[in-house]
Amino acid sequence: MNLPTIPALERALQAGSYKDAEAGARTRLEEKPDDVSALVILAVALGAQGRLAEALPYYRQLTDAQPGEAAHWSNLATALREAGKLDEAAAAYQQAQVLSPHDASVLANLGLLRWQQGDVIETRSIMLEASQRAPDSAEPRIYGALACHACAEDEEARRLLLGSARWPPMDESLEVDLATALIQIEQTDTAERRLQQLLGRKPDSARAHVQLAALYERLSRIAEAENMLAAVAPEAWGDEGLAVHAALLLRAGRVLEARTAYEALLQRVCMIGHNAPFYFALAKACDRLGDAASAMRALEDGHAAQLHTASRLVPDLVDPASEPLPITRQRVTQADCARWQAIAAPDVQASPIFVVGFPRSGTTLLEQMLDAHPALRSMDEQGFFQDVIEGMQRMGWTYPHDLGKLDSEACATLRAIYWAKVATVVALKDGVRLVDKNPLNILRLPMLQRIFPNAPVILALRHPMDVVLSCYMQSFRAPAFQMLCSSLDRLARGYANALRFWMDQSEVLRPHAMELRYEDLVEDPARYARALGDFLGLEDVSALLEFDTHARAKGFISTPSYAQVVEPLHKRAVGRWQRYRPWLEPVRLELAPFCERFGYSLD
Repeated sequence: MNLPTIPALERALQAGSYKDAEAGARTRLEEKPDDVSALVILAVALGAQGRLAEALPYYRQLTDAQPGEAAHWSNLATALREAGKLDEAAAAYQQAQVLSPHDASVLANLGLLRWQQGDVIETRSIMLEASQRAPDSAEPRIYGALACHACAEDEEARRLLLGSARWPPMDESLEVDLATALIQIEQTDTAERRLQQLLGRKPDSARAHVQLAALYERLSRIAEAENMLAAVAPEAWGDEGLAVHAALLLRAGRVLEARTAYEALLQRVCMIGHNAPFYFALAKACDRLGDAASAMRALEDGHAAQLHTASRLVPDLVDPASEPLPITRQRVTQADCARWQAIAAPDVQASPIFVVGFPRSGTTLLEQMLDAHPALRSMDEQGFFQDVIEGMQRMGWTYPHDLGKLDSEACATLRAIYWAKVATVVALKDGVRLVDKNPLNILRLPMLQRIFPNAPVILALRHPMDVVLSCYMQSFRAPAFQMLCSSLDRLARGYANALRFWMDQSEVLRPHAMELRYEDLVEDPARYARALGDFLGLEDVSALLEFDTHARAKGFISTPSYAQVVEPLHKRAVGRWQRYRPWLEPVRLELAPFCERFGYSLD
């Protein structure tokens, strides 16, 4: 009998002739039951046909036959992972690591398992190590970037994906996950191009259609998103497709259907670490339906899911009594300022326009209004002032107490650090002023005022009860802010600390500031657009009132309110806290002084 040769069976596998490879391997094993190469081919052929239950015994047989062969343990682990047997897969990968401790592919596979288990911290650590061992391997860089983004380490995610626009075509799964990572770091053009190229190679790719639909929804290209999702049968959507479908329903105002879709999605996505965003989306649907109790239950589950990861990233903030915003302790006094050296500083036209305030106070709305003006250009939230503070500390100074010791040259050096960071995210044309919107720059006012003393500062205000409620209802990525928002009590204390800081430090520093209430802006947009123009020296403010059209054309907006700022001004969010009085009553006393200070009623 002429047995099929191993090279012939390997060629069949490479050609995708899995049934032929299976049949040939079985024929060889009838004659040679201990033929390890034939066992490998049979297991791979069965796995490639989706017959994992049949493949697993052969992978186990290989580890029994050659227990010292790392590749067999790695193959068994991958099959177990694909079969959903995650704990067994972890044990097999760890055995493969023992046998081959320097194999980057084994390490990357373990990282994939941790990602599947929802452990973004372990995934990040493992994939960073794997990418160092195999810098030319795309897999650890892609999943490392996804994990870094989930840990709010976007700069590291960008580093991992440097040059990815030029990477050669990859298999379907890697291409789609690369696109997901690129979207997260705002490289949406590259993501769209690679997904379109994937569809050119594989026009029936359900995942490519679904991910393009997700991208178009994120860019507010709603008709394109709906068309892309409609190209895939609902039974082939998977969890990603159902999430896009639910988001589109919510944006279309089909809120009850969206709620049902999110509830179905949460039945499917049970892994803590992956399901948190869907609890917050469900809460949004319940809120729009007027079901406050269900919204609060979903939010409680969402915060619990977030804390599963956040508590490991920022363990010092786990104690509910810990200071939620420790930077509020870093203040300057009148006596400090009296000792500040006089410096040369940019005039108002050469200084950024700073939009600050507690998050969810309307800062994104203000940013988009200002960005619509042709003489202004905004950048999405960046922590560049923290980089400036760290630059000061590297120079040997203590922040904020040594601010007065900075001379003109030192301040110019710190401004150079700031502008170099700005240049990495936005290109400013001559005569165009920067709008730097980062709400919590409110807490870095001493540094802001020291190096840009002539800069306009706009403080966005909103009813404190609505601010605290809105923050609680929002899915933030930064672990420290997730901890801050984990309870209404902690949020109220954080808000109080931040606004006390502003009230105290603005009295000391006397910035060129304007306070603008969200409720006033949506009540009389024309009047307050004119007030903004007067404050900033803008003659024609008509563009500010067409911000929603500008925002839709702009495409990617990184903040959580991306879906709201492409809508015309409305009053739906004004006074929402009234529906949540029973839950907000315990924080009433904490917030009352700020309601009084900024002219808000608690009735």
